[in-house]
Amino acid sequence: MKNWNLNDLYPSFNEQYNKDLKKLEDLTDSYIFHINQKNPEPVQYIEGYLKFHEEMHILARTMGSFAMLTMSTDVTNSEAPVYMSKIQRITRKSTAEDVLFTRYLTTVDLNELAKKSELINKYLYNLELEQKEAKHLLSEKEEILYAKLRELASSGWSNLHSLTTANLPVQYRDKEITLSEVRNLAYENDQAVRKDAFEAEIKSFSQIEDQVALALSNIKREVTIMNDLRGYSSALEKTLDQSKMTKETLDAMLSAMKDYRVHFEKYLQAKAKYLGHDTDLPFYDLFAPVGKLDKTYTYEEAQELVKEAFYGYSKRLGDFAKKAFDKEWIDVYPKKGKRGGAFCANQPQLKQSRIMTNFTGSLSDVLTLAHELGHGYHGEVISSNSALHWSYPMPLAETASIFCETIVNNHLLSLIKNPKERLSVLENSLQGDTQVIIDILSRYIFETNLFAKTDGPVSKHLMKEMMVSAQKEAYLNGLDHNQLHPYMWLVKGHYYSSGLNFYNFPYAFGLLFGKGLYAQYLKNPQAFLASYDDLLSLTTKTSVEACAKTMGIDVTKKDFWMDSLEQVKKDIDEVIHLFQT
Repeated sequence: MKNWNLNDLYPSFNEQYNKDLKKLEDLTDSYIFHINQKNPEPVQYIEGYLKFHEEMHILARTMGSFAMLTMSTDVTNSEAPVYMSKIQRITRKSTAEDVLFTRYLTTVDLNELAKKSELINKYLYNLELEQKEAKHLLSEKEEILYAKLRELASSGWSNLHSLTTANLPVQYRDKEITLSEVRNLAYENDQAVRKDAFEAEIKSFSQIEDQVALALSNIKREVTIMNDLRGYSSALEKTLDQSKMTKETLDAMLSAMKDYRVHFEKYLQAKAKYLGHDTDLPFYDLFAPVGKLDKTYTYEEAQELVKEAFYGYSKRLGDFAKKAFDKEWIDVYPKKGKRGGAFCANQPQLKQSRIMTNFTGSLSDVLTLAHELGHGYHGEVISSNSALHWSYPMPLAETASIFCETIVNNHLLSLIKNPKERLSVLENSLQGDTQVIIDILSRYIFETNLFAKTDGPVSKHLMKEMMVSAQKEAYLNGLDHNQLHPYMWLVKGHYYSSGLNFYNFPYAFGLLFGKGLYAQYLKNPQAFLASYDDLLSLTTKTSVEACAKTMGIDVTKKDFWMDSLEQVKKDIDEVIHLFQT
């Protein structure tokens, strides 16, 4: 079945797991005692805070990852959510002390203290961000109350979405299949299969739309209420702070994306004609394979293709992929009770990663595998960083994944001489670009409009209307306006986190930033190889803009984004030409 092996985390919720749970609680109690000392000496006080956080972060990450990964492939597991709740209860104990320490940072000169302490200097950027966040804190009692209620409110609604969609039975033709399975049929060669699968998917959502719409509405209303209390002007402001990114950068990128909608519109209209439609492209044919590459890949073939492409870039990247395959870090196939989609969970404390896919053999699945291995490679690089430098902001999270996906796609293209086979591979890549640029734009528009309505409950009817409207605005006339997907808000799990909003534009950033980097690689491979891993390491230590500048890129300027989109336009022009030959 190609299930992942979690034994290096824990073999089960065993005695060692429970010992570590007790250790985490003891560490938390000691941390609380440290923070509550009176008139502390600043250097000793801040160093103590950092040392406790390093140790607690490692332990909580290991335990929390095991529980999360267990739930991801078996949503019916009864132990995992119980332990997740226990971990949350322990980490919640120190909420008041976390607030106390963050407020304390506003009373000291961090730059002066950094001169006296290597540890403070190492984590100076983190501490400065925390110092900045102090103005958005509530009182200690309010923060404790929210931490407790959040588990029962937005976290509970998020779990409802995961459980409901993972266990949703879909009646496709004469059999019952999972949501992941029916969505994967969108990539089938037979148009009748794609159409029937799409209609079955849409019909299945009508069974759960009431409860999931309520979940999403309540999550976003909670976010709005809390942001108002914390003094944020919007959910977007908070997301940009979390992303270590400026509004200037976001606006430059979005403006460029909107300018290039017309080129994607032409591509989709050309695809509709190629597939024999008299109208614009229906949503169910958005992922239709074209050309003559009808090949379905076995997982073994996918592994060899990825390794070959990765080794063509660098030995370190190839070795990483081989290690991930050989050591069973990947959970491969769809199954009942398993979450849909794909993700990578880096485990830098073990110098490992775990990757979940729902592999069915399509070319898209091969590229998804390369994408997630890119995340894992990013994790490999940052595993050499200190523990509190293991988290990168959302926009930079997609840098390595998009880069690795591009490596595999270009490797495939280099092997192909037949124009129809080239069309198949190139258009498949363009499908992904369309999702990450145009569909992401629709998701950004939808979420913006959704937040504008959160002064009260948002009905399922309004959600569907807003999603269709967002798709029309993003895709223009590229898609048939009578055959859109009104339930995309239900499909995408990124909407269902109160702590992580607008997790859409980072994908566009990652794609376009990654393409810009790949262009640099092609110009001077050796120079690029010498600096790329340093860039990945730096993603956890500074802002998006500062990180990009190390590679000579100014992401606040629209010109950079236009140049990256121009690379996509070249693919669009070639695909349209191949459609017509």
